[in-house]
Amino acid sequence: MPMLDDMVFDTPEARDAASRLPVPERQRLIKFLRVPYHTYNRGLAMIGRLHRPVLGGLPNAGVVGGLLGEPGCGKTVICEAYADRYPAREGETGMEYPVLHISASLGMSRQRLGNKFQRATSSPHRILAREDPSEWSIDRVLKCKTELLILDDSQFMFFHHRTSQVAAEMYGFVKDVVDTGMVAVLLVGEPDVDKFVFDIPAFERRGYRSETLEALPGAPADLKFFSDLLKSIDRRLPFSQPSQLEKYTVHFHGYSGGRIGRVMNIVEDAGYMALNDRSACILVEHLREAVRTRVRPGDDVDYFGYKATRH
Repeated sequence: MPMLDDMVFDTPEARDAASRLPVPERQRLIKFLRVPYHTYNRGLAMIGRLHRPVLGGLPNAGVVGGLLGEPGCGKTVICEAYADRYPAREGETGMEYPVLHISASLGMSRQRLGNKFQRATSSPHRILAREDPSEWSIDRVLKCKTELLILDDSQFMFFHHRTSQVAAEMYGFVKDVVDTGMVAVLLVGEPDVDKFVFDIPAFERRGYRSETLEALPGAPADLKFFSDLLKSIDRRLPFSQPSQLEKYTVHFHGYSGGRIGRVMNIVEDAGYMALNDRSACILVEHLREAVRTRVRPGDDVDYFGYKATRH
């Protein structure tokens, strides 16, 4: 199967074929829709240089990098797309995960982090019994032959803690992984992660570099690019007719602030409604209903004309 960012329905015949796919497959195409654009491509390139800097060469072990940006700028989708290029495979002693993508969460602890590793790998590898889940998580990463460990929402590992001791333990875990000399680590999160890392010599010494992704601004030239991006999204939707999303460029940009993640939230929800309605495309009423429950308190803009549908 081709990569999802290669799935384009450019002709009436291709659109018709996509619209005839089973509903679960069409739903999957909407949920995991990916559009290559400059921010997306820059993020993928940065991860590639961290992981495998020489084409056809060896993994770049024992280094730390950062992929940063405000929420909604597309970091997680980029990480998922990169991990898809290195799927799990059967090894001599069990499943191997060349690229392992783990998301941190609010109130992260070593125990919760260890549980996430165990669930993500679903591997039968025997791990030495130890009291510290941080330690057996490192064992699991090594046994699963992981080359690149992606820690998403990593600000939750270092900030938002009740005590600085927990943050120190999270730092210690990352350092221990890197110190094995067998794994590269990518910290994905908010821009403040950069300052945290640069204040820690142990990370900076390990070749730390970062890429910061930004929202697409709203100047006229940028809105033209944003409109083209909406056209690219439209070309990947599994409907028989174009949805003409670019007609609503100003509304999409105003609501999202130029953050692709917020755009895709609306497109995904509206796409599901269109599937349920057996519509030939996403209609403006689907966009209105998708945005209606997502408008922030105090935001009085009438996106897609949704206000008429509130009552």
